[in-house]
Amino acid sequence: MGVKVAWASDLALVARAAAVTQGIPLDKARLTLRLWERLLRAEHSPIRAALLWVELTDLPYFVSVHLVRHHVGVTHFVRSQRETAVNPVGYDRGAARQDAPVTHALLLNAQAALAISRVRLCGKADPATRAAWESVRDALAAGDEYMAALARFMVADCVYRGGECHQPVSCGRVDV
Repeated sequence: MGVKVAWASDLALVARAAAVTQGIPLDKARLTLRLWERLLRAEHSPIRAALLWVELTDLPYFVSVHLVRHHVGVTHFVRSQRETAVNPVGYDRGAARQDAPVTHALLLNAQAALAISRVRLCGKADPATRAAWESVRDALAAGDEYMAALARFMVADCVYRGGECHQPVSCGRVDV
């Protein structure tokens, strides 16, 4: 599976959003790494102005289905399995395997990346789905310093909640 990540918005927009919420003149708005980390830690609304484009190639179809369940702050673009003149899939979609590879792109804000992580990095998540989302987090960690900061906050729900698991049956990562 391949993963590519890129900013889809200018981070100056986050600075402007933060300035508006704090009553700071817009000409003084700037986003330092320290401020970005504070906004992420607090999950303040300006982080929703930070948009990312994530491309996953050769993603198993069933993993794509898991990801499209997330709909707040994210728009999904998944290659259709429908055969058309411009989309020659080359197989009987009624007989397609659940792990048939698809291309799946996400346009999501930083808040959505955090929310998806809480569910998909959980030890109870499907292993293939968890591995795919870990790959997204790893790609962000290897990106610029602002992406890397976001990646550090992308954690499973039990980590986010300070060691408390709220699943009906724990994966065992933390004591319940």
